[in-house]
Amino acid sequence: MLKKQKIIIIIFVALFVVLTTLYFAIIAPLTKDDGKETTEPVETDVGEGRTPQNYWLIFPQVERENIESIEVHNKYGTYKFYRNEEDRFVIEGFENLAYDQEQFAQLVVSTGFTISQVKITENPTEEQLREYGFYDDPAYYILTTRSGTVHKVIIGYKIIAGGGYYAMYEGRKTVYVLEKSLEKVVLAPVVDMVAPLVTAGVKTNEYYNIDNFKIYHHDKLFFAAQNLTSEELKERETTALVAAKVTHPGDYTPSNIYDETRLGLAYYAGEAVVALGLTEENLEKYGLSDPPYTIMYDYKDHTYKLIVSEPVDGYYYVGTYLFNTIVKVPEEDFKFLSWSLFKWVDNYVFQKTITFVDSIKVETPQFTELFRLTHLDKSNDPNLIIKGDLCGVIDGSEEVYSFRQFYMSLLNVQIEGDAPLTDEEKAELIADDKNCMLKFTVTTLGGNVMEYGFYRYSTRRCLLTVNGVGQFYVVVDAPKKISSFAQKVINGEPIDRQEKY
Repeated sequence: MLKKQKIIIIIFVALFVVLTTLYFAIIAPLTKDDGKETTEPVETDVGEGRTPQNYWLIFPQVERENIESIEVHNKYGTYKFYRNEEDRFVIEGFENLAYDQEQFAQLVVSTGFTISQVKITENPTEEQLREYGFYDDPAYYILTTRSGTVHKVIIGYKIIAGGGYYAMYEGRKTVYVLEKSLEKVVLAPVVDMVAPLVTAGVKTNEYYNIDNFKIYHHDKLFFAAQNLTSEELKERETTALVAAKVTHPGDYTPSNIYDETRLGLAYYAGEAVVALGLTEENLEKYGLSDPPYTIMYDYKDHTYKLIVSEPVDGYYYVGTYLFNTIVKVPEEDFKFLSWSLFKWVDNYVFQKTITFVDSIKVETPQFTELFRLTHLDKSNDPNLIIKGDLCGVIDGSEEVYSFRQFYMSLLNVQIEGDAPLTDEEKAELIADDKNCMLKFTVTTLGGNVMEYGFYRYSTRRCLLTVNGVGQFYVVVDAPKKISSFAQKVINGEPIDRQEKY
């Protein structure tokens, strides 16, 4: 009996070993999990695409090089980027406008790579379409490929969780969810993509070529300046700080602030573009229908024009005709618009080099004298000789020195500020010769004539006129000193430049 039990046990052990061997040798390899997840392919509708991760693409991806145009319609309006003849993307109607390349790259990705992890429904009811935001003028974009294929995607509301937006492909009854990132481009105003340039096209090292510069207050010319001709530059070669002259309100030398302003306008960008197009609606919205300020200037063959609002909450709004935009500009950057004329001109009124002067006429209540200058002697050597109706010929070194001191008194005339007189008061003052303390008229060798008048209106001040136009005042000591020195030249008396008059 024990022998039989042993035999049975041996048989079962042997059978177990055989079965175990068969399992590991044959069955186990067939059922082994290699760790790789297998998924069924995502089923797609006609026109859809899919990613390697089996996400849906509303339409197969379109790369930038295959895009012809992207048109966007949202609550802010409609705009379109298209590929121009130079193979560059430009904004339709604003082809000269610079835009943010990173923002545009995001627009290309958001519109050309329409990845959706979820399909909400494939047969939405009218109620669902309304619930998802596909009624009441929804946002959309139209992407056209270079081969002519047109893709239109309609954007609905943001999903409840806030991580994306409902979307539909025109002509397909399927609702997808697109990524939230599209709100920064497709759902944003086009101005967010536009560079806030106010001026451009002028190299900063060529700002001095900006010419015919003008500032208007409403429609009234406030300040104007232009570059000196080569002949005018010679006449001021030792006195001019800026190679330009003021032409309004009179013939003055501009201060160095004029150059600083031109340099700042050579290439300037504001804080943000607030509107595309100088339409009546936009002009009215930003206080530019009747622009408080207008800036105009020439550079090479082009005329540039800016219109500027009054400052609002620390900002100006600037309409630029170059880019057809309105730009928000910090008030500090355009503070020159609030400056008085006095700040625009150099303090020294008369700036002519004596070697380019042909004659000087001096008129006072006591005398009138015409000094005629020659700058070469009989041997054609440089030598200043003066002839006058009252003084006769002046050619001696001491007398010529005194005349040079008289000439220095002209160069030393300084304006002190804007004359506090109305236009009517100025006209009345100038009309009465009794108010005139002095006039001197300078004629250059090139034939330019400049007349300077001094009209007293208070104990210490007199209105200065340049060619009959008065804007600034000088102290009465200036015309008194000129008159005194001219009288001494006529009388042949020595002049001490330090003396008052």
